[in-house]
Amino acid sequence: MTRTGPDPTVPHEVDFQHIPTGGFFAECTQPNRTVAEAFALDKLIDLGEDPTEAGEAVKLAGYTAADARTYAVRIYPARR
Repeated sequence: MTRTGPDPTVPHEVDFQHIPTGGFFAECTQPNRTVAEAFALDKLIDLGEDPTEAGEAVKLAGYTAADARTYAVRIYPARR
C-alpha cells in the first residue's frame, strides 16, 4: 500500500513559535496549503525574519515547527 502525503487542498492550520521562549502564538486556519504558506511567509517577514530564511522555514513547516532564526512556523492540515 502506497502512503500519500497530506492533501494540500484542505484547510491548513498555521501557528508560530518564539524560539527563545518556546511559546506558540497566532494560530489560525487558512483555506489551503498555498494560502497558508503565503500567510506564514508574510508574518515571518513582518516579525523581522530574513525573507530567504523565512521562505525555507515555510517550505519545511509541517506538524513539527521549522525554524527561521528567532521564530518558527508550523503548517499542517486542519482536522475535520
